[in-house]
Amino acid sequence: MIKYAVSLKNVTLFSRLKDGEIQAITRIAILKNYEKNSVVFQEGEIGDSLYIVLAGRVKVSLFDDDGKEYILDVIEKDGFFGELSIIDELPRSANVITTEYSEFLVINRKDFIRLLLDNPTISVNILKTLSARLRYADERIKGLAFLSVEERVLTYLLDIGEKYGLRLKDHIIIENGPTQIEIANSCGTSRETVSRVLKILIKRGAISIRKKQYTLYPHRKSI
Repeated sequence: MIKYAVSLKNVTLFSRLKDGEIQAITRIAILKNYEKNSVVFQEGEIGDSLYIVLAGRVKVSLFDDDGKEYILDVIEKDGFFGELSIIDELPRSANVITTEYSEFLVINRKDFIRLLLDNPTISVNILKTLSARLRYADERIKGLAFLSVEERVLTYLLDIGEKYGLRLKDHIIIENGPTQIEIANSCGTSRETVSRVLKILIKRGAISIRKKQYTLYPHRKSI
């Protein structure tokens, strides 16, 4: 597991730890692999592990009573999830499902709590991450309440671009971007509406799409 030390240094939780501390984490972590569309855990399950994404991508989502999915977040390489249940010891608050083949390092609650006690920096980084995710959730709620569908879709794509895209001068490229269904489930609308909105955004020059590659032009984002 020592070979994953470099990967851990790229995770915000552990970025300020010394090499010896990172190696100590690799000794308590377990490697787990999941195929595409695998359920990592479900809402309501008892949570006892923190997951660190080495490769791949997961979506964090909820389902309503009619079975419609609402995507809350997408987490990729160097991200992490599952920390809430470790901290408050309550059941999982959402579902996590892989959207492609994924590899995780998994740390159980007992070992992770010991890490928090021994390394206050990790606790501070968790607070920063939770604060950022809370702010992001607030922006999502405001977006769903006040923005038009076109604005919600464009804001969603720009957010993905800022997180995971490649910025090149006046545009941002998202490789292997979200499907229309994923966009719809994240923006509170239908796939048919997303298809129509994407055509509008392309016509206005705000985005261009080639297969699953999205190119965004932030300076043209006004709708």
